[in-house]
Amino acid sequence: MSSSGQPGSARPSEAGSPRNLLAFAQWDGTAFNGWQLQHEQRTVQGTLAAAIEAVIHQPVQLHASSRTDSGVHARAMPVTFETTSQIPTRGLWHGINSHLPNDLSLVSLREVPLGWRARHASVAKTYTYRIQLGARRPLTHHQVWWLRSPTLDLAAMRLAAAHLTGEHDFAAFRSVSCDAKTTRRCIHRFDIAEPNADELVVIDITGNAFLRHMVRILIGNLVEVGLGRRAPDWVKGVLDGKDRTRGGPTAPASGLTLTEVHFEGYPRLGKSAPAERESSPPAEDSEDTEDG
Repeated sequence: MSSSGQPGSARPSEAGSPRNLLAFAQWDGTAFNGWQLQHEQRTVQGTLAAAIEAVIHQPVQLHASSRTDSGVHARAMPVTFETTSQIPTRGLWHGINSHLPNDLSLVSLREVPLGWRARHASVAKTYTYRIQLGARRPLTHHQVWWLRSPTLDLAAMRLAAAHLTGEHDFAAFRSVSCDAKTTRRCIHRFDIAEPNADELVVIDITGNAFLRHMVRILIGNLVEVGLGRRAPDWVKGVLDGKDRTRGGPTAPASGLTLTEVHFEGYPRLGKSAPAERESSPPAEDSEDTEDG
């Protein structure tokens, strides 16, 4: 394990010995009922596990960096699994991808030290939210929130976002079904770009972790400001009030993408050093169950 939290190189595996493999999965969430395995539902975890098992011919348990909700996309979700299969990594990668549908793919696969888990090694996550202004764009319609408005006051939205940057109690910005033990989170970065040639507004949010629906609720509140329905300072009142019912709507899942999971470059807030986790990673917890 490197001091940065990035996984080091794994030692060559002997025949029949376990290997720990790190995959980066990308998917279009439109037709998935989220990441987590659910009975008789099409999920990313279930679809990916079935593809891996079809290649290695043994049961597999997947460990993802977080869970995403129904309709949310991912550009590069880190997922680990252990196997005693000795199929070379490149062959595994091609074989697994050949069993996956068109809306799910492994963009990379490599071996990492046993016990390494992305959930415990990560220090931050970046989510991207896309808002379509103006006319509907059929080519990207499933990856955006089509607002049906010609403009947004982005300057006002940036003023509102400034109240949300830093470490705060985000109780007012979580789903009523969220069961996190603490609602304190830290937003490191909140970037709102100008519309591009296709009238697409791209918002990037980086934080140490997120509560369930947190990013989508943050976006819903900022859009209220951008449409002129609320003043920028209203967002601070919602934050300080810690009451979800005082805030704005939850933005649609279609516009949200998990863009990157960071293993360095940000402080390890609320986490022990990864070296302390490596030999015996704890069971999956419910603290980091965001969909964004």
